Amino acid sequence: MTMEEKYASFIEFEKRCEAICHSVCKCCHVVSLKQTVNKHGICTSCTKHKDVDYFIKQDALPVWYWKGNKSNKPRKNIPYELWCLTTAERMLIQRLSPIVPLHHIKNGLCGMKGHVCTFEQDIDKFVKTLPRTRNDTTLLRVIKTMKAEVGDVNTVSIKHFLVRKTEVCNALLWLKEHNPLYFDIVIDMSNLDWIIGEEAMFETTDIESKEELFTRSDMTKENSDMGPAEHQAFAPEEDSDNVHQFGYLDQGGRASLSHEDAEINATLQDAVTKSTKKNVISVAFPEVSDVPVNEFSDKKIFALSFPWLFPGGIGDVKDFPGYASTWGRTLLFYEDGRFAKDHLFNFYALNYITRQRNATSGRWFVKEFAKSCPDTLEELHTRIAKGDTSFVNCISYYNARIKGSGPYWEKKRRELYTWINYHIGKGNGAPMYFMTLSCAEYYWADIAKLIKQRLRIAGKDTSRCYPGAKGWASLVNDYSIVVQEYFQLRTEAWLKTVGKDVFGIKHYWVRYEFAPGRGQIHAHLLAIPEDQTIYELCYNDTKELNGKAKRAERMAAWAKAKFGLTASVDDGFDDIEISTKDSPTLKRFKDLPVDDETRRHDCQRLMKAVQCHVCSGFCLRDRNGKK
Repeated sequence: MTMEEKYASFIEFEKRCEAICHSVCKCCHVVSLKQTVNKHGICTSCTKHKDVDYFIKQDALPVWYWKGNKSNKPRKNIPYELWCLTTAERMLIQRLSPIVPLHHIKNGLCGMKGHVCTFEQDIDKFVKTLPRTRNDTTLLRVIKTMKAEVGDVNTVSIKHFLVRKTEVCNALLWLKEHNPLYFDIVIDMSNLDWIIGEEAMFETTDIESKEELFTRSDMTKENSDMGPAEHQAFAPEEDSDNVHQFGYLDQGGRASLSHEDAEINATLQDAVTKSTKKNVISVAFPEVSDVPVNEFSDKKIFALSFPWLFPGGIGDVKDFPGYASTWGRTLLFYEDGRFAKDHLFNFYALNYITRQRNATSGRWFVKEFAKSCPDTLEELHTRIAKGDTSFVNCISYYNARIKGSGPYWEKKRRELYTWINYHIGKGNGAPMYFMTLSCAEYYWADIAKLIKQRLRIAGKDTSRCYPGAKGWASLVNDYSIVVQEYFQLRTEAWLKTVGKDVFGIKHYWVRYEFAPGRGQIHAHLLAIPEDQTIYELCYNDTKELNGKAKRAERMAAWAKAKFGLTASVDDGFDDIEISTKDSPTLKRFKDLPVDDETRRHDCQRLMKAVQCHVCSGFCLRDRNGKK
């Protein structure tokens, strides 16, 4: 394949990526890169409803009505009274309190470990009389940096948010007038008399900890893929508040915490107790009851926990005429992007949907296998000792249906082996390529274009939609769903162009992952090329004298001729300087001047930017210098 033919494949790949765009369904109001709509603007799944207002009439979308009267026109916007609230102010107006164990990963990305749960508030003191007072509550702390780079000394920054008396009052008054779930509240603004003037700002204090506050699972072999060096992937650190929606852990309430979270909380609690500002750095937050809310009841857990997302009290999973997973996807891709940006809601909804699915499957399991269930653990031990593992086999089979479980990944491993053996049996050969496809979400021009389009659909400001803009990293993280959809479509486009034309890939297997050290999507690819002549030649080399050396030379020559893979670089390579503002990933290959010298120099800069290892907190090299 000539170099010009390879260039043509690169350009075709970029043209396909550039052509990716959003489509909007007028019925479910979903915005997605993957869905298709007909000439009437209706997606494929909504054509069966025969009514463009089907979901609104079913109370399945988070709209609101003036004074809660459904005879009025439905409104899709979030009113300013709720939109302008800070994190602390939002928590002050919640009627239910969701406990979500979130961890800050990096640059505004976060993860969750453990399960979520929702608790009722104290009805007499808090739910019926809002907002909540200062003295009757436990401490609230929103952690800005849960853990620094691996191996570094941690500085835990505790961010204390703004509470504005007027805004809290306006939000509660609005909800009482327009949200049926808040019609019965009693608003007593004297509960905020502890605020002097119109607002109270809680100062930030930095607490230096000698112990690293990362969870034990971070350093296991399973989670060892920490991602590339920081400058190769991350946008510059920004001064903006990247954790405006990171949620909270109840400090001092009666909610149960994991062992790791308890250790972290104990460290923070001890540091705050010794702080001279401890009377300044507390904010009102309610205690929770001992009994969690029954998720199988008719109570609208999501509408009561996230009133700023459900201003009309409708659109909850209890209102949706379909599966909980369909409800979750509809809201995740909702046209104004409010749900995609709310990390607390996303983690809670995902955990809720997964547990509901598992509960449904569990009822099927009990119904089908209850007759063979042992009555006691001792009986199960006796059966296994006698060689009867039928019940254990049934449990293993059932657990393979639970995404993320050990049996689930064991099932996927067996499926991969089956795929490999199938192609070997068909004469296609074993996989020759193992590739990792990474994501440069802060630099790709297509990401900027798509986020700008997404904001325009939502009717929001698009002035920050370019790499290097202030707040660009936060904007990318807020719309990470756009990044993930685009990355998957980009991978498919690469396989149909460069993968097929340059690498000769005929069969492939792809697994998408999210690196724990970075939080963003990437893909691992096993591929079988159409031409496997090199296998036969290398096999024959091993039969000759000094065969291993000959095989290595042949493989090196083949890789250089076919893909241009070589360790050689141009003179002056070490002097090439790469910055985040001048990264080669900011430009499309097709936009470069069409001359060999420019293209070669761009290749050198790209290698310097993304292929040269730089040690950082994510480096897997041992600290003693050994590999």
